[in-house]
Amino acid sequence: MAPSHAVYMDDRIADREVGNTGQRLLRPRVRYVSGPRVRYVSETTPNALLGLNEAQERVVQELGATGEQRPVFPDGLAVGLRERLTTGLQSVAANLDDSDNLFISKFLLSQVLGCEARHIHELQREFAWSVPVARGTVAHKAIELSVHWRTVPVANELVDQSIATLTNNGSPIADYLLHLPEAERAQLRSEAANSTQAFLDGFPPLRAKPQWRPAVEVRGRYEFLNSKLVLSGKVDLTLGGPTGDRSGRVFIDLKTGRRSRTHVDDLRFYALIETVRYGTPPRALASYYLDESRLSVETVSQDLLWSAADRVIAGVERHQTLLNGEDVPIYRPGIACRWCPMQSECETGKAWLAATDEDELQILS
Repeated sequence: MAPSHAVYMDDRIADREVGNTGQRLLRPRVRYVSGPRVRYVSETTPNALLGLNEAQERVVQELGATGEQRPVFPDGLAVGLRERLTTGLQSVAANLDDSDNLFISKFLLSQVLGCEARHIHELQREFAWSVPVARGTVAHKAIELSVHWRTVPVANELVDQSIATLTNNGSPIADYLLHLPEAERAQLRSEAANSTQAFLDGFPPLRAKPQWRPAVEVRGRYEFLNSKLVLSGKVDLTLGGPTGDRSGRVFIDLKTGRRSRTHVDDLRFYALIETVRYGTPPRALASYYLDESRLSVETVSQDLLWSAADRVIAGVERHQTLLNGEDVPIYRPGIACRWCPMQSECETGKAWLAATDEDELQILS
């Protein structure tokens, strides 16, 4: 019969840790402790004895790094990026009224660099909560709670506490949750609990790894050009941290549903904010797809950060051009047309959907 006590990897003998500062090669050893206390095992012990399933071990392998694998970026990179943003957007700031400032988010950039017609429509449309939209907010809060939960986390309990917290803390979703009909509340709880359970099953238990320095819902902000322009973002989960000028932090966004190119661009935007704020970029960027229990990981490079800065400049310039009525918005049809609020009146979108094979639509969705 399997032992009832917990099993954890001993931090003193782990070769590979997320955010670890170096590689340690010590003799494998096992310490068994009876009762409710833990026993320590070496890195060579099978995953099942470590308490990690295959999906969780895959996360450790894909995100882990030794000290030699953590890069040091050249001096002047952050200064150069700040100068690029300042020079590229100086004319935009100059054309804003004295009392105005422009908040630049991942959503604004993805919208204006996607279908411009939808971007303008969304600016004029009042936002409305729904179960599919609220699911992500509730599940993210539940996952945030799980990282610091003092007992074994249970998805349904975390979701109930998430809903209670969001209802009572004055968040934008509070009024929607407060007046949600019972049937929709049950649907929301079910979908959010499924996403939360997927995280608990597929991601290593972070509460057992404080040395990974997990942080949730990490906000980043960078103001420039006399605070006329503000880069603002929020990363779902970060692990590790820099050591001086040696990069070590990993950014992770949690995703439900299909993969999208915008997920990559969103993380690059966060990396840019981190770099111009602190001077040291993150080491890696990862989207974790809850429905797949899979990561998509990208290593941060100088080219990536310069590209992210240029994307911010292009997006903000185009946004202001459209907002000022200086050009006509471009229609860019794609799979998003399927749930676009403009679909009934958009001939371009309807034509694209009609010309696209149903099987292809299912794959893209």
